[in-house]
Amino acid sequence: MRIGIMGGTFDPIHNGHLMLGEYAYQQFHLDEVWYMPNGNPPHKSNPEIRKDLQDRAEMTRLAIEEIPYFRLCTYEMDRKETSYSYQTMEYFKETYPQDEFYFIIGADSLFNLETWKCPERLLKTAVILAAYRDDAGAPKEMRRQITYLKEKYACDIRLLRTPVMPVSSSEIRQMIRGGETEDLPIPKKVADYIDLNRLYQVNMTETILKMQKKVKRYLDKDRYDHTIGVMHTAGCLAMRYGANLEQALTAGLLHDCAKCVPADEKIKLCEKNHIEISDAEYKNPGLLHAKLGAFFAWKKYGIENEEILRSIESHTTGRPNMSLLDKIIYIADYIEPGRDVAPNLPEVRALAFVDIDACLYRILEDTLAYLAEKGATLDPATEETFLYYKNLKNSDSEKEDKN
Repeated sequence: MRIGIMGGTFDPIHNGHLMLGEYAYQQFHLDEVWYMPNGNPPHKSNPEIRKDLQDRAEMTRLAIEEIPYFRLCTYEMDRKETSYSYQTMEYFKETYPQDEFYFIIGADSLFNLETWKCPERLLKTAVILAAYRDDAGAPKEMRRQITYLKEKYACDIRLLRTPVMPVSSSEIRQMIRGGETEDLPIPKKVADYIDLNRLYQVNMTETILKMQKKVKRYLDKDRYDHTIGVMHTAGCLAMRYGANLEQALTAGLLHDCAKCVPADEKIKLCEKNHIEISDAEYKNPGLLHAKLGAFFAWKKYGIENEEILRSIESHTTGRPNMSLLDKIIYIADYIEPGRDVAPNLPEVRALAFVDIDACLYRILEDTLAYLAEKGATLDPATEETFLYYKNLKNSDSEKEDKN
């Protein structure tokens, strides 16, 4: 048989790994491709590599189980010693002398091959398939390196053409830690396994507590108390409606992080950082705390999740077509336990946990009535949000009447 060997930490395995195996299978008429999770690779000293071995193996199994010519190979993960590729391939060559092996590597590995342990022994055990992206053809440097290695080691190295797929396991781990779990470039079964076992997730409590201590330094006591109230209320609403709990807690904690910045400083900071300021915001700079808060969340607190940033930016005025997280933060800001001035609070608080859309509309309606009564400045964004949801409500009512 012709057998391709795909080694890697697979932490986690992703679509790029599967694509590489598929293209090797097709281009070189392989009979099987063995996916081999590293147990104790020499180039990665992280003790977690060994600790999470079973998870990596199971994710690999799930990713390939429906492809009949892909196999999970546990040889290296079963070894306690450091896994050197030349030893693994010599074992395969000796154990399966009738088979021909194709060792699949990336372009970087091609240039680093001589830094590996005993490269001359590895190169005698298999045909080396060096992958390159077909967007620009095989680079001259790769062809030159292959010629050099062939002449020096009398080995067989061939180019493996693959499509462009800029994805890495480290990027996927970072996305998961940031709460970005939609449309990850991994098989669904792997995504479900990661979610079920909460892999790659930072300890939420520890992260929130660290952020909480930092926020407290920039807020006065009343604003900090309000912030904690919003955070906990947002968490409760997230659990009620099935939203991402960590995102809700984070957005709730940071929603007013720019509130205590002086008015003139808010304007200066927005102008300096090219944050758009409306006429209403120039007249009432306090309204800028939401936009500036989203900027602070990104700049000072390292929040890159767009949904969190958007919910902070819109928590005061709302916006048309709000996401679930937007609604949660907007409502939590209105109903948190420390609030006692807003009209109809007992009714609104009860409604928040029954019908989030009805609650949102009720708050918008009450807010406009309250501002009109007080003669306060009305941000056009608030009115735009109200009209959007009023039209949506009327449209839904018309549909119900027709039915």
